[in-house]
Amino acid sequence: MNGLSKIPRPLLLLMAATLLTMPATGQSAFSELEASYRFLISDRQDNGVLYTATAGDLRGQQLPLSFHDSAAYWGEHVCPASDCAVTDVYDPQAFTLLPQKTPAGDLQTERVNTHNGANIYDAATWQIAVMLGHRVNRLPLAPGQDVHALVTGQTRLLAAGHYGDSSHPSPWQTRARSNGSTFVYNRQNIVEPAQAYSFRMLPRDWLSPDPFASTPYARSITAVNLPAGNPAYQPGLISWTDWKPITGENAWAFLIGPLQAADLHFVHGRDNGYVPLHEPALINALAMLPAFAAMQSSSGGVYYAPAGTVANQGNMLVDPSFVAVENTLSLYAGLRILQATLTTTLARDSALSTADRTTITDGLRLCQAMLHGGVPAPGRTTRGLLHFLKNYAWQDGEFVQGGLMDQPGAPGPWQPSLSPKAVDVNTWGIAALGPSVIDDWFGFGASFRNWQQVKRWGGYGIGTAIWGVGFSDQDGNGINADGQYRQGVLSAEWTAGAITAVRAMIVHYQSIDPSSSHSRQARHFVEALRNDEHTMLTAMDTLRIDRYPGAGFIGTPKRYGQLFTLATKPYLYASKRYLIPFGWYANPIPSTCATAWMIMAANRYNPFLPGGGLR
Repeated sequence: MNGLSKIPRPLLLLMAATLLTMPATGQSAFSELEASYRFLISDRQDNGVLYTATAGDLRGQQLPLSFHDSAAYWGEHVCPASDCAVTDVYDPQAFTLLPQKTPAGDLQTERVNTHNGANIYDAATWQIAVMLGHRVNRLPLAPGQDVHALVTGQTRLLAAGHYGDSSHPSPWQTRARSNGSTFVYNRQNIVEPAQAYSFRMLPRDWLSPDPFASTPYARSITAVNLPAGNPAYQPGLISWTDWKPITGENAWAFLIGPLQAADLHFVHGRDNGYVPLHEPALINALAMLPAFAAMQSSSGGVYYAPAGTVANQGNMLVDPSFVAVENTLSLYAGLRILQATLTTTLARDSALSTADRTTITDGLRLCQAMLHGGVPAPGRTTRGLLHFLKNYAWQDGEFVQGGLMDQPGAPGPWQPSLSPKAVDVNTWGIAALGPSVIDDWFGFGASFRNWQQVKRWGGYGIGTAIWGVGFSDQDGNGINADGQYRQGVLSAEWTAGAITAVRAMIVHYQSIDPSSSHSRQARHFVEALRNDEHTMLTAMDTLRIDRYPGAGFIGTPKRYGQLFTLATKPYLYASKRYLIPFGWYANPIPSTCATAWMIMAANRYNPFLPGGGLR
């Protein structure tokens, strides 16, 4: 039977229409860019994703959240399939108000995290996109907004170390300082808040409201044992529970996001521009550099999280020997961006003091050691990130998602985790390292063949046309025995990463000398890659909020247009609600990082390259 017969008719009709109207260039695929951008610069009550902080020096600062959700989405779409009646219990010993350990309790925790949390990776993509949209696309800001002040707010939040709406601001609330056996950085303690990892997800305040509160769905919430005489504890509030300091998120939050935004502000389009050394983005980056160095193994890989960090699911602790290859790639990109930023500042700022120059050269020396091998700290050596990525991270023509590195008592330095496979580690690997590096390491065409493998197990499409990617090899995506794509789950964010990788390959294979023996093969690669780029770009509009309800995706919530009534046009995180094998739920709701990635894709901006590859 032809695989097309199993596809919902609306999806088939939409695919036919999009193929007939396929744009000649990627830029024209983004017809509502200003409306999407407006989502990123508007308060939540104004169809956006920002809130205004009230705590300490952050008072009045607009800050991003990760999602724009609604009580109706959770109540109508998620709860009918699950029992959402939950009992929250106050613990007088820990001063916490938490749901009981039930499926309904897990759902409440997810709702609260989604409604109140800002993943620092999401915020980093937001910083780039907000600056990019204004500086390059000339998209308007809201009245009274200043783009640099808006973007720098997230950097100030990380430096402050407390919640945006904290009742009692303190610089340790959002930083993973070492405490006994908790948050130990590769056998090293870090107790200074400004030098410790940030937790990956930051709340507005420690007590966080359930989106069901003050709505008809609040009837499903019961709170017991509330403390008498303490009005802070109320039904519909629970204590924040996500305390996970992760290397990859921190690489984006302290290096990639703020430094790329600073580059767009101070350097892009300016002769002799540079990022001032005392710009908050550089201050934060240099303060965090020793923590990143502490987490690097002797073999070059960087550990996923400090010892004592709880895993994404359950109460088990992360193995401190675990290295996530995607995290290592993010840090690789962040260090290259920091290296380029410091080099430019050193060369162009004639007013630097002797102490400033020493600070810069020390930072550059540490970046060099981490990237290429050397002595990152007294008594420690590393072979460098590039050594790890070349010699350990690549197996059977693709990047593995992670493994155990330099584990005491292990038979060898590296024990890879081969399942599940991850899409992003491969697309980000191509985008961050560059196809020329990968082809030089593993043979001409290695990057292209890597992408073909990812499509076979991770691609989402209709017929033989790829629409994008999901998250892993366990999503129900990939190509069947008839050569047809399956329709498991489609991710806007991860597809934008795939588009970025495909574009990098197009540039690389176009540059092959016509006299080379690889020239004919390279032309074939470029033709195939351009087709993938165009079909993915066109398909991404189906994950924009105004087009999604009519696209016919399997798993589309009923009455979606009534669950979300936004005047802006953000992109959704995924095509359906889905438990990702790496430990979190995807939801078809407006997403900060998905929208930010789409703005980067509209500008052919590669966030892994210094300057985004625009210069």
